[in-house]
Amino acid sequence: MKHRDIQPAHEESVLDSFGHHLMNRGIAFRVIDRPDPPDAVVKLDDRSCWIEITDAFQSAEWARSVTSYAAEDRLHQPYKGGVAGETDQAACEKVMEVILKKYDKESMNNLWSAKGQGILLVGAYTPSATLEQIIEQGGEAILSEVRQRNQIFKSIYLYQNSVSGHTFSKLL
Repeated sequence: MKHRDIQPAHEESVLDSFGHHLMNRGIAFRVIDRPDPPDAVVKLDDRSCWIEITDAFQSAEWARSVTSYAAEDRLHQPYKGGVAGETDQAACEKVMEVILKKYDKESMNNLWSAKGQGILLVGAYTPSATLEQIIEQGGEAILSEVRQRNQIFKSIYLYQNSVSGHTFSKLL
């Protein structure tokens, strides 16, 4: 797969897994459009909604290593760093950082104004914490910060890769 094709393929995979996650909870899910932004317009049962997908990598170097490994047209850049000391806290801070960037982004505020609240899916790409640990240790701090901003997202889900695609845990 070429480097330019990684992000769209990743988003398709996340949307597919999220659809299965919702369907397992009795919610019908169908992708209607992929306008960018948002990453998808979907039907949840009979309601239209929009979805934004973002990822929280442990570091920029980790992200480059992961994406260059998957790209056939790029030389793999192996990750040379170590795992941070306060690993769970570092993961929580990175997740909060990417969530708040979405809340502060003009295009997300414009979508909220035009289409109402959306759903944010956040990939937690850190070897140092599970989704449950991030929510348990950092969830209240993240939600406290989110409550001080425009309520752009009605739901926030964290996800990680799993054998069957992705696993999701609801934060908001």
